Amino acid sequence: MGIYTVKIRWKNLSAVLSLAAAFALCLIGGQMETQAIPTAGTEQTQSELIVYLEELGWEISGAPTLELVALPETFGSEYQEYLALQEEGGFDLAAYAGQSVTRYSYPISNYPSGEEGVMADLLVLDGQIIGGEIRSASLNGFMTALTARDA
Repeated sequence: MGIYTVKIRWKNLSAVLSLAAAFALCLIGGQMETQAIPTAGTEQTQSELIVYLEELGWEISGAPTLELVALPETFGSEYQEYLALQEEGGFDLAAYAGQSVTRYSYPISNYPSGEEGVMADLLVLDGQIIGGEIRSASLNGFMTALTARDA
């Protein structure tokens, strides 16, 4: 048994809290539930998703992971920041409450800071992209709207 401590700078605190809120979205009981789906999506769908991300300026560096995500029946106050992030990317995720969607998570290699482990998530329903974000799962991680890459 050991004791571990983590030192977080104040300037990184908001990024850590944002990341924690994103993970909490997946952990809230009766809310967004995920399960791996090993054979979801057709080659056509996946190639269209890659083209979409590349048109936004993102470079894909590997195969996606896929998960089935059950959106909550109603988006409570704990989702307001996440819904605002979706709206910033041009998506109205609230319109899909109660639906099961597929989340495609693609590793990207050209995040402007050079950070590794950055993912582009796309939420897909019936072949249509209905949501997404760019995120990092590192300790000082972040989550931003899925928008065109800044040069």
